[in-house]
Amino acid sequence: MWSWVAVSLSGIGAVSGTKQGHRTQSLFYKVLTFALLAAMVLTQAPSVEFSYWVIAGLLVSAVADSFHTLTKKRSLYFLCFLVAQLCYSKSFWLQLSGEFVWWLLALLLAASVVAFFLLLPQLDKVVFPVVIMGIMLIQLTWAAGEVWLVDPKLEHALGLMGCIVLALSALASALNRYRKPIARAYMWVTGSYFLAHGLIVASVVV
Repeated sequence: MWSWVAVSLSGIGAVSGTKQGHRTQSLFYKVLTFALLAAMVLTQAPSVEFSYWVIAGLLVSAVADSFHTLTKKRSLYFLCFLVAQLCYSKSFWLQLSGEFVWWLLALLLAASVVAFFLLLPQLDKVVFPVVIMGIMLIQLTWAAGEVWLVDPKLEHALGLMGCIVLALSALASALNRYRKPIARAYMWVTGSYFLAHGLIVASVVV
């Protein structure tokens, strides 16, 4: 329990730093939050391959946020963000065997198409990166959903929720930047971002 309290306080520090524009404070608490989550997986999760992929996702996410804060090269942040999602999705795909549930993929694709056309008028030159990120988030959520459908346990539900929240966080960030500014965007985007990672970690330590 105390480990989750520490993660929550660190996450609040990151949100507070983002709100006040303190880049150093925000980055410190972001990296600390990822480090605490990785330590939880190392000490509390079973020693299986998919747990190590979750740790890899956390470490790459920490690198991504470092690039996002310290450099103006968004391509580095974007690439790391995609790699982190690949690591998370690998952890879910490893837990699967047998046939896929195609209606879940169809549902996710339909929702993504709606979101894409909602943003399309403002995307202009960033259409390609948005499409790539959308594809990555779809396959990540699909993988987590497949795991839950095959074995509907609490931990698998938490993993699916984490992936959904991560997708919604990315959507909120895109809407805030390209469509219409969202009130208290720093809280919704950063808060939901860390909640998503926390839920994915919970899926392997619960």
